[in-house]
Amino acid sequence: MNRKFLRRMTLPLIAGCLVLADCSNNTSTSQGPTTAFAVLRLTASGALDTTFAGGRGIVTTDIDPGLFDFAIAAAVQPADNKILAAGSSGLAGQGMIALVRYNLDGTLDTAGFGTTGTGGIVRTPTPAGWNSASASAIVVQAGNKIVVAALAFNASTSTTGIALLRYNPDGTLDTTFNTTGVVPPVAIGPGSPSDTCALALQGTNIIVAGASSNGDVVLYRFDMNGAPDTTFGSNGVTTTPLGAAAASPAIAFQSTGRIILVSGTNGDQAVLRYSAAGGLDTTFGTSGIVTTDIGMSNNFANAVAVQSDDKIVVAGHANVNINAGTSDISLVRYNADGTLDTSFVGPNSNPNPPGIVTTDLNGGFDNAFSVALQTPAATSTNILVSGNTGSGGISQAVVLRYTSTGALDTTFNSNGFSILPLAGPGNIGSGNAVVLQSTLGIVVAGYD
Repeated sequence: MNRKFLRRMTLPLIAGCLVLADCSNNTSTSQGPTTAFAVLRLTASGALDTTFAGGRGIVTTDIDPGLFDFAIAAAVQPADNKILAAGSSGLAGQGMIALVRYNLDGTLDTAGFGTTGTGGIVRTPTPAGWNSASASAIVVQAGNKIVVAALAFNASTSTTGIALLRYNPDGTLDTTFNTTGVVPPVAIGPGSPSDTCALALQGTNIIVAGASSNGDVVLYRFDMNGAPDTTFGSNGVTTTPLGAAAASPAIAFQSTGRIILVSGTNGDQAVLRYSAAGGLDTTFGTSGIVTTDIGMSNNFANAVAVQSDDKIVVAGHANVNINAGTSDISLVRYNADGTLDTSFVGPNSNPNPPGIVTTDLNGGFDNAFSVALQTPAATSTNILVSGNTGSGGISQAVVLRYTSTGALDTTFNSNGFSILPLAGPGNIGSGNAVVLQSTLGIVVAGYD
C-alpha cells in the first residue's frame, strides 16, 4: 500500500484512481466524487447528537463546490468549546490550507471567524514555491491562538516540507509569529501531496514531524515566536532513518517529557521514542525504535495517544490487501518501555497475540486514522478510534470505542461502533480526527 493514502484517504477504487488520489487528470469530475468538510457529534452512548447541526448530528461545509474539501485534523477551543476543523480545499494535488470554525450547535461561526462573505471559513494561500498545502494538524494555545502544521508539496522536485502557521482567534494570521504568521516550509524529503505531518505543543515550544519516501523521519522544534530552537536535536532538527519508505507520523508525550512518534516502514508499524531534547532514546526498544508486524501483513500506524500510566496506544490498519480490497482496523497497546501490553487482549476471538487487536467490520476496507482517550472512571480508560469503512467505491465514517482491555465496548451504540450515514456531495466519507468536546460529546471531523 502506498504511504500517501494514510490518514486522509479512503481506499475504494473509483474510475481507475484511488479516491482523492492525485491522478494525472486534474479535473475533479474524472477523479471520483467531490467532497466537503464534515463534522459530526456523537453522544456518550454512540448515537448522533440531535442537538447538533439542526437535529441531523452532522454538518457538511462545501468550501469550493465541485472540488475536494476535506478535514484532516480537529481541535476544540478550551475557552469556549468551539470546534475547529483543518484540512485542504481545491483541486487534487493543488489544494490550499483551509480552516473552518463551528459554534457549539454546529453552525458556522460567521460572526467571529473569517471575513465578510466567507464567515466561519479561512483559506490561506499555498506558500510561494510550493504547489499545494494541506493543514494536517491543529492545536490551540492560550488566548485561543490557533497553530497549524501544513504539509506542502513541490511538484517539480517531488519533495515535501512542513509550514507552520499561527492565527489569531478571529482567523487572521498572527503577525507576532515569525512577523508574518507563517514559518515557510522546512524540508522533509521526497514524498507526495497526499502525505501528512504531525504537530504537538511542548510547553511553549512547538514540535512538528514528517516522514519521507526515502525512509527518514524528521522532527523540528520552534519556540513560541516561530524561531527554530537550535537546542533541539542537532541545531533544531532530528532525523532518524528507518531504512524504507516511512509513513506519515503522529506524535504524543509521556509524562517524563519523552516524545513518542509513530510511523510505518517496510510494511511494519514503527514506534520511536526521543528525549525531550530530541535525541533518540536508545533505552527504548532496539536503539530507540520498536517495530511490530501484525499478522505478517502490511500494517501502518496512523495515530497515537499516551495514557496516564504512560502506556502507548497506537491506531492504524493492518492486513492490507489492495487486490482483495480489504484491510482491518488495528489497535496496539505498549507498556511505557515499548513492550507489548499483555493485559490488552481484545475479545475472545482476537487472532493476535496480547497487546494487538484487529477489527474487521464489513469484510472490506476498514481504516483507523485517529485515537482519543476517555476516562469514565479512575480505574479505566476507554479508547475512541475514528476512521472509515467501506467497499465497492463507497465508504462511510466510523467511530469505535474499546474498553481498557481492548474489547469493543457494547455500551457504545450496542455493538461498540457507529457507522455514520453519508451526508455530503459524494458517496465517500471518513472520520479523520476524533476529539472530545467537554460535557457535550464526541466530535469527529473528516470529509463527506
